[in-house]
Amino acid sequence: MGNEQLVIFSVAIALIWQAIGYYMVMYMSAMASIPEDLYESASLDGASALRQFFTITIPLTWNTIRTTLTFFVISTINLSFLLVTAMTGGGPNGSTEVFLSYMYKQANTNSAYGYGMAIGVVVFLFSFALSAVLQMITKRDVYEF
Repeated sequence: MGNEQLVIFSVAIALIWQAIGYYMVMYMSAMASIPEDLYESASLDGASALRQFFTITIPLTWNTIRTTLTFFVISTINLSFLLVTAMTGGGPNGSTEVFLSYMYKQANTNSAYGYGMAIGVVVFLFSFALSAVLQMITKRDVYEF
């Protein structure tokens, strides 16, 4: 694997490392709101820890999972620009170029403001559509306790 392929993985690792604490707090908060009685009852009924995870934890935290997935999609598009700009500036040889850094270069370097704005609108519409599709795909009944 050449340096150009390795650098994009380095940016991806930095992006994941930056976001993991934020999402972990949200997941821990959602899991802390599940009553222990449900786990105790499932344990007495003979459910294993894995079974409890898939039948209690995931269904009762599903809204949080949906929310964090949407946040992740939107923030990845936005934060990738910041990390690429700070870490590599789009290099080497443009291998870490993302939509928003390309938009920035077009609008500020080439004085193609209209083209840069058009790219921004497309990125916005793409983010909005991706979020809407994600919400439709992950929609299911809400379980309450």
